[in-house]
Amino acid sequence: MLAVAALHSLLNGAAYLHVRQGAGSALELFLQLAADAAALAALVYFSGGYANPFISLLLLPLILCAVTIPARYAWAMTFWVAVLYSLLARYYLPLILEVDSQTAIDLHLGGMWLNFLFTAALVSAFVATLSGALRRRDAELAQAREKSLRDEQLFALGMQAASAAHDLATPLSVLSVCLNELEHEYAGDEALTPPLRLMRGQAERMRAVLGRLATVAGASADHDAAWRSLDDWLADLLDHWRLMWPGVQASLALDGACPGPRVRDDPMLVSVLANLLNNAARASPAGIELHARWDERWLSLAVLDRGPGLAAENGQSAGWGVGLRLARAALERFGGDLHISPRQGGGLEVGVRLPLAALSTVSA
Repeated sequence: MLAVAALHSLLNGAAYLHVRQGAGSALELFLQLAADAAALAALVYFSGGYANPFISLLLLPLILCAVTIPARYAWAMTFWVAVLYSLLARYYLPLILEVDSQTAIDLHLGGMWLNFLFTAALVSAFVATLSGALRRRDAELAQAREKSLRDEQLFALGMQAASAAHDLATPLSVLSVCLNELEHEYAGDEALTPPLRLMRGQAERMRAVLGRLATVAGASADHDAAWRSLDDWLADLLDHWRLMWPGVQASLALDGACPGPRVRDDPMLVSVLANLLNNAARASPAGIELHARWDERWLSLAVLDRGPGLAAENGQSAGWGVGLRLARAALERFGGDLHISPRQGGGLEVGVRLPLAALSTVSA
């Protein structure tokens, strides 16, 4: 019996190493369970055969087979354990005990009680583990379906944005030409010069937005994006954003080793951060803050404002709609996440956490 247990342990060790290497199939699991049943039958053979109360443990490999692998293997295991039980009813080594018949009956009943407890504990442990794995798989499938639906919506939205950008290019060019002519014609008019200059700035802003959309759609960033230190990249991003919001005071706070790690200028990520800053500026025109903290692996950003905060009825800040979904989806592609929480003293804190490894590549 010790030899059988030792050989069975060696077989389990080899199977464990095989599974650790990523290998494994339904057939291999069936063969392993069949070997487990054979080893158990061999132990029962040396300890009284079918009179041994622990012979019902032959049902354990059958139960595991039925709940883990296809039905055809379960029927094959049923046949296998039935053959083993039938053989043990005829061929076995009797267990000789020098006790009276009543003591033998008591020992048998005690063994049945112990076998029941052992079997119940094993079945509960295995079934609970399998149920947990099934629940996790169902949750992952639900998340995958949700992500697929969200990606389809974002794809449709992206197609509409690309179409709108294409349609706006021509009227924007015509508008720029008209503004040039008006500025030349009314160059000395003090009443018209400021409005025309403002219109010129807004037209250039629209041109920059369309150019960024074209860059992302053409996936040219992978070749053209320049490497720079993280602190320089954040400072440059904020400087360009201030050009679009000249009336908003924005400050940058850095917490990390300078110069920071070298990253690439990804247009998609720039759009996400600009969107966060835009929402903060709308909610808090008096001033916003951008805090950045990084270590060897992670970059944490926080956009802070003193706006009205979270709306009581839905727990979401005013102005957050499609932009929030787009920002979350884009950050998930980088392996990051986004969270919104009330800021102490009023306002909102929008936090972004990104792996620095994601900033070493650009989106496709």
